[in-house]
Amino acid sequence: MYSKSPVSIKPGSGVDISIDPSPTWSSPLKALVYDTAEKRLILSQTSPPIPPSSVNKSIHLSYIVRDGHAVRRFGCSAIISGFENNYRLSSGIRVQTFIVDITHLPKEISLRKGFRVRPPRDGGISLAIGKREYPVLDISLTGIKFIQRFSDPPFKMAETLECTLTVDGKSYPHLAVQVVRLSKTAASLHVAALFLKMDKALQPALSKKILMLEREELSRDI
Repeated sequence: MYSKSPVSIKPGSGVDISIDPSPTWSSPLKALVYDTAEKRLILSQTSPPIPPSSVNKSIHLSYIVRDGHAVRRFGCSAIISGFENNYRLSSGIRVQTFIVDITHLPKEISLRKGFRVRPPRDGGISLAIGKREYPVLDISLTGIKFIQRFSDPPFKMAETLECTLTVDGKSYPHLAVQVVRLSKTAASLHVAALFLKMDKALQPALSKKILMLEREELSRDI
């Protein structure tokens, strides 16, 4: 698809989408590539859906390329060019889609920086705020998302919290985070927070842990 690029995004590929402006801690949206034409991609609508008012907005796409047992992630910038509510697939089914035009050729990006992993319950990562422990939904080098029960005192947007993060049995107290997103589910509140100040010893430990969890996660998908 791209004569100057080592890889191409092919129909059937899955992509992660971040809409600008969007810090690296935010949750990427998922989409499927339906069709390609030069630097134009036809993508499935996301959930939650990207609204039509997003035309001309800048986005970032990333996707996984597997070559044997090697796994690499590539990323590129693009703009949203339009939407189509009645796109006909080869099967004859009509679906909602949106169109993006790639503005820069894909480049290999680090799997570690900003890559968000979902640690299992026994994955060696735990979070405490005050005397309460909170289940971790996902974590990256830039932020964390955790579950808060409705019965707990609610956090507020932009509130700064002092946490203790434990990685493989070692605790790192006085970790400052800022609440950047609150989303309700039927049973709980999901809280996304951005790391403001990280202990120098925590960053390499967390980086190593995320890489390990990431490799485990990717190995399950191969």
